[in-house]
Amino acid sequence: MSNNLKIRNILPYPIYKRLFGDRRKYNLYPDNMDKDLAFFKSQKLDFYNNTQQKGVGDRVSRMAYSVVRRVNFAGKKVLEIGPGVIRHLQYINEKPKEYALCDINQDFLEIAAKQLKNSKIPFKKILNCESEEHRLPFEDKSIDIIISFNSLEHLYPLDSYLLEMKRVLSNSGLIVGGIPCEGGLAWGIGRFLTTRRYVHKKYGINYDKIICWQHPNFADFILQRLDNHFNRKYLKRSPFFWLPMDLNLVTSYIYEKSEIK
Repeated sequence: MSNNLKIRNILPYPIYKRLFGDRRKYNLYPDNMDKDLAFFKSQKLDFYNNTQQKGVGDRVSRMAYSVVRRVNFAGKKVLEIGPGVIRHLQYINEKPKEYALCDINQDFLEIAAKQLKNSKIPFKKILNCESEEHRLPFEDKSIDIIISFNSLEHLYPLDSYLLEMKRVLSNSGLIVGGIPCEGGLAWGIGRFLTTRRYVHKKYGINYDKIICWQHPNFADFILQRLDNHFNRKYLKRSPFFWLPMDLNLVTSYIYEKSEIK
């Protein structure tokens, strides 16, 4: 199964930057002094509610969640990175031993914690895990399953975060989740017609700049780095698993920690 996203490399740059961000002008490290970025972060919950939980955005976001059904959570220690509002919770059929949440947004943490409480899933900590060292506040090999939906595209530099995940995972521990097909043609066109239009109209800021900092990692790069650090157990493209990634919108995955890698 090829995960290469090739079409973006042959597009004229005026088209490329509207689909994938103006990456020649803005590097991938976020400029935390940038006023547009600060404003966008302050509107994150509004942006999420109006682009990811309604209409097409909602349907696309849900495509990867069913991968959770493939995992046995009974008695396991789970860490979720970037839970958002934890909409995949309905697919967790077995009760974990404990569940830790990690997000840089306090609003999302509170919503996710409430969901776990209502579902009577015990959670030990709610953690705001942003640090310059990208270090997770857990002991080595102390987590059985890491869940990460729509977050790996945000983490830069990605290898630093993946090494931390590998450190805290137990032997044969799993990373389960999904990513948007960022860098692919279908995803780029979809964003151009939806979220890019929403941001420009409602906030009046340059989304071709913001997306460089919000999604620094393309999907093919993410999968290549996961393959480098972990053993691939499962991968599915949606909505058209038989077509190339360029023509799909999300990819769900399960990776396993191996001492060999």
